[in-house]
Amino acid sequence: MAQEKYKRWDISHDPSPTPIRAFDWIAIHPDYEAWTEDGQWQSNGLCVHAPNRKELLEAVDEWELENA
Repeated sequence: MAQEKYKRWDISHDPSPTPIRAFDWIAIHPDYEAWTEDGQWQSNGLCVHAPNRKELLEAVDEWELENA
């Protein structure tokens, strides 16, 4: 898994063996939290996925603009 930083986000490329490419790239905000509650996965939503690096960086930029 390759990892880098973009703005404050951790960027990773970790393609799965499945043919679905939508989750190959992930950006995780420094304040990201996830947990399970009563067997249900919960996330605070501070991560984005994309099929390629360009779309991922665009999604991070969009998130930053919307939440500035």
